[in-house]
Amino acid sequence: MDRPAQQNCYPDNAREDVRPFVPLDVSSVLEVGCGRGGFGRTLRELLGPGARLVAVEAVASSADAARDIGCFDEVVTGYFPEALTTPNERFDLVCFNDVLEHVVDPAAALTATLDVLAQGGRVLATIPNVQYASVVYNLIRGRWTYTESGILDRTHLRFFTRSSMAGLFHDAGYTVESTHGINPIGDVWQTDGNTPRRWLKSLIHPALGNARYLQFVLVARRD
Repeated sequence: MDRPAQQNCYPDNAREDVRPFVPLDVSSVLEVGCGRGGFGRTLRELLGPGARLVAVEAVASSADAARDIGCFDEVVTGYFPEALTTPNERFDLVCFNDVLEHVVDPAAALTATLDVLAQGGRVLATIPNVQYASVVYNLIRGRWTYTESGILDRTHLRFFTRSSMAGLFHDAGYTVESTHGINPIGDVWQTDGNTPRRWLKSLIHPALGNARYLQFVLVARRD
């Protein structure tokens, strides 16, 4: 399988937006594409010192930074799943935070994940939402401009909506337990000074539906 180079431009991010969705009944976690390791701090705070935390990161400098944080028991430099040093190890939870959209074949990655999940284990994934209002608006205007990061990150190879995210997991043999929108569109509307902005948001947000969310976080179980 081709392995496109990944860029080293992403910040150390603890992903507080993902914290509420981390299952707390797990004792071992594999994070695929840990970046600079910020989510490792969140996992360690939630799961405690007894949990085993392992990470795989393709960008060597980011993997080094993740090791320096000291929250993971092991950080492996390379691509999942080949880079795993103990391929027979099984994890209660595998995390893909903004990773699957960078993968040539995300379905194959999820199939490989089945082999490292314990029975009844879960996958937690955050995936950008290509249905996001600003992306759709610009597309209608004929604009599809790649950027260094965000939904149209220049290294994104796949694009998903909420429905197609769930379909990806279902087709790979998982039961989707939940999908939640995160990072809703902000206060970007102008008011005349008399109309409460909160009231305006309460009208517009429901009308946007799934298009108001920058990302979705999905939790799926291996049966």
